Amino acid sequence: MTKNIPVFEEPTDFGHQEYPAALVLVTNACNLRCRHCFVYREGTPNDPRDKISDEVFLYQLEKLRDKHKIRSMLFMGGEPMIKSALVFEAMKLFHQSSIVTNGTYGIPSVPGHLVTVSLDGPRAYNDSIRGDGVFDKVKQAVHNRQPDGTTVMLQMTLTRGNAPAMEAFVEEVHDWPIDGIAFTFFVPQVDQHDELSWDDLRERDKVIERLIRLKKTYPIIKANVEALRMMYSDRCLKATGLRGENCSMKKMLPLYIGDGGSFERTFCCYGNNVDCSRCGAYAVFNNAVS
Repeated sequence: MTKNIPVFEEPTDFGHQEYPAALVLVTNACNLRCRHCFVYREGTPNDPRDKISDEVFLYQLEKLRDKHKIRSMLFMGGEPMIKSALVFEAMKLFHQSSIVTNGTYGIPSVPGHLVTVSLDGPRAYNDSIRGDGVFDKVKQAVHNRQPDGTTVMLQMTLTRGNAPAMEAFVEEVHDWPIDGIAFTFFVPQVDQHDELSWDDLRERDKVIERLIRLKKTYPIIKANVEALRMMYSDRCLKATGLRGENCSMKKMLPLYIGDGGSFERTFCCYGNNVDCSRCGAYAVFNNAVS
């Protein structure tokens, strides 16, 4: 009897460039609606109705890994822990993996790998962005986890609105059972002018200066000071360019779930309509000075 061998759709053709690192949205679904989330923006593939079956997801990731020589994969969403079993299986495909999660489903156990848990300030600030009760739920999850070799970091996305709470946030969480605290800055859309974004980056410079001072007091803050200095208003375009022409993150392949459940590559890891001249992504500047 002939055994039926499943035939899966081939992944989207992204050319032949090698990408040592990539990120993938495991699902467009999320249990939160954070006010600053770059995934749920108009013009970025994010419809929860667009889905890929687990089998096709794994098949296509393996194909893309081999074609583009991907060694490191960042799993995100949506909320990736909605499909935790799929994430854990997909992690086996890569030499190095990491997860970004909102922490409300608990802290995943992935010994030897990095889990970044998003919080955006002390309780009042965080919950105004992420929803009532989220801060306490994440705090409980962090404290309930057992040490198992998983590296757990908290990350705060600094916006013009929550930046005043940066020091209070570190004071609140520095003694939690975590491996570090990370910061990144909000990446606005083109023509976005609101309480989240800085129109004059000289105002953001003052927050960067505060962060550098804060790191001296709290070594648990994981930040490259030279990368932070590269973010200053008089230097940042050297790392980004007006439209991403200098961005080192173009060496990373972003895999979003688009129409009909096919992988799409967005203009930037942060979506399609980003204002590169006001980019605040820490990774961009850290790569620029590495």
